[in-house]
Amino acid sequence: MLEENLPRKKLGIFSIFMVLFCLITGILAYSFNIYPGGYSIKENSEEVTVIKKNFFATEKHTFENSEENELKIALLKYEVNPLLTMWLVIIFSVSTLLINLAQQLHRKEKYAFYITSILLIILLPLVFYVYFGKLDRIEDLIRNLLI
Repeated sequence: MLEENLPRKKLGIFSIFMVLFCLITGILAYSFNIYPGGYSIKENSEEVTVIKKNFFATEKHTFENSEENELKIALLKYEVNPLLTMWLVIIFSVSTLLINLAQQLHRKEKYAFYITSILLIILLPLVFYVYFGKLDRIEDLIRNLLI
């Protein structure tokens, strides 16, 4: 009887670990801008400051609000603002899929397990490619504004 409950206990511990991981990652990302990229924008009437936070360093780039920079700054805001939301959706989605995989493996649902595994294998590289492509576009926009 104890042996039958052991995998279920491990499944519960794994699910609790993944939920805690999501919560801690979400709190760090939202409160302290600690996520890949870590960009935030502060603006006033004369200038716009783009802040990039990492674990070890903080970079600040300040740009004047002028007519020639107006379009680039608007594009930069358009790229930076959804970045945090995109990161949180990635973390929560991957965690949910991993919990789902563990439950399907425990219930011995082979076909659902295979379909979810294939979906995860296809989506992970695609999502990270899009996310890191967005980070590259932000870096390019900052370089263009500095010129």
